[in-house]
Amino acid sequence: MTRHYEVFARINQGDETLHIGNVQADSDRLAKLYAHNTFDEEDWDFLAVVRREDVLEVDVDQEVLSPA
Repeated sequence: MTRHYEVFARINQGDETLHIGNVQADSDRLAKLYAHNTFDEEDWDFLAVVRREDVLEVDVDQEVLSPA
């Protein structure tokens, strides 16, 4: 099953972690490999993939400020 992954990276330790793109893969292992091969133009200190379905949007107006 192909999944969508968001890719995050930073160049130097202590820098902000930035969203740099996305990849599609059939497994987490392949997603890591695709991210590394696709975004290898920098010498990243940190490179990570996150399954798109695991990214949680924060909607302050509806969720955070509303009582549970």
